[in-house]
Amino acid sequence: MITIAFIAAMFLGLVLQHFVGAVPGFGSQIMLMPVIFLCGAAALPVWNMLVLAFTAGLMWDCMHFMPVEGRVDFPFGGTILLYAGIGGMMNGLRPLYLRGLWFIHAAAAGVLTATLVLVEYVIITFRREPFALVWPREVWTRIGGTALVTAFLAAPLFLFLNWAGRRAGLFTSRRAAI
Repeated sequence: MITIAFIAAMFLGLVLQHFVGAVPGFGSQIMLMPVIFLCGAAALPVWNMLVLAFTAGLMWDCMHFMPVEGRVDFPFGGTILLYAGIGGMMNGLRPLYLRGLWFIHAAAAGVLTATLVLVEYVIITFRREPFALVWPREVWTRIGGTALVTAFLAAPLFLFLNWAGRRAGLFTSRRAAI
C-alpha cells in the first residue's frame, strides 16, 4: 500500500515540477519526482524500491522521450537503469535511515539527483557531439543548483517520513540503535 502511495506522489511530483519553473539565481529546475523517489528508496525494502525505480524511470522517459531528426539522444528505458542505480545507493543507506539519521539521506538525495542530471547530460552530449569534459559554466551551475535545491527539499520530506515511521512503530529508536 505504501508503494502505491509513493507511486502516486511521484506522479504528482512529476506533474507539479513542470509548473513550478526554475529557481531564481540558479536557473536549475526543481526536481520533485526524484526527491520523492529517493525518499521511497530510503524508506522501503529493496523490491519495493525497484518497483519505484521502474515506475519513476518509465514516467520520466514517457514525459521526456523525443526523437530529434530520426535519432534518439537518450535511449528509452535508460532512465529506469539510472533510477535503479541511484535508488540502490540510497537503499544501501537504509539502515541509517531506520535509526533516525535522516539528515544523511537528505544530503545524499542532493548528491544523487545531481548525479542523475550529470549522467543524463553526459549521455546526451556524447550522442550529439564529440565528447568533451569542458562544459559551460551554466551547465555546472544548473547541476550544482539542482543538488542544493534537492537537498533543501528532501530535508523536510525525510524528517516527516522518519517522524511518521516512528509514530507507526516502524523504526527503532535512536538510543536503542547506538
